[in-house]
Amino acid sequence: MPPELKAFFRYWSLTFAVLFFFVFASIVAGLDIWEQVMEMVRKRRSQLVPGGPALDPNPLRGKTVAETLGMGPGQQPDEKRQWVLDLATEVSKKLGLTVRIVVLEDSMKHPLVHFHDGKQLRTYRVDKTWVAEGRAGNAQRIQQIRDLLERYLASDFLGRQPKKTTELAREAASKPAPARPTGTTAPPGEPPTPES
Repeated sequence: MPPELKAFFRYWSLTFAVLFFFVFASIVAGLDIWEQVMEMVRKRRSQLVPGGPALDPNPLRGKTVAETLGMGPGQQPDEKRQWVLDLATEVSKKLGLTVRIVVLEDSMKHPLVHFHDGKQLRTYRVDKTWVAEGRAGNAQRIQQIRDLLERYLASDFLGRQPKKTTELAREAASKPAPARPTGTTAPPGEPPTPES
């Protein structure tokens, strides 16, 4: 050890030992005080009489995931979610389903429609712009939302397979068929005959 360090530790070693002892004693005393305060709190809580009924520690015991989903007591959906709930209820009644329906929103404010019959739980996301346009009175958007929910519900709860169409097939069906040329056509390999 260098002589400078040796001289430093010779004069200050007792100070470091006392400082270390003081810090350690303060930590132990603080923990002891904390324990006493927590013991007083526990005694005080045990003396208080519970004001209401005892809470069930496991209120979901014996329920399936689908049975646990629902609005809490006193919760009412806002106007947008109520509109989607009414539409979903109408569609489920049309199909003859007995399901519970809950409408929530995701982080992007898109309505999530949850359907459950006690056995299975299905969740469908409805585009928020469709809902806004439908609430504004756009009959086409309302019908699109109804068709979407009806198609999914029929598939998932009734086992019906929807017709599979792509966006291109829907566009082709909406366009008129191309017109045929009026001229005569020659069989393959022969030159076309000129019209006179």
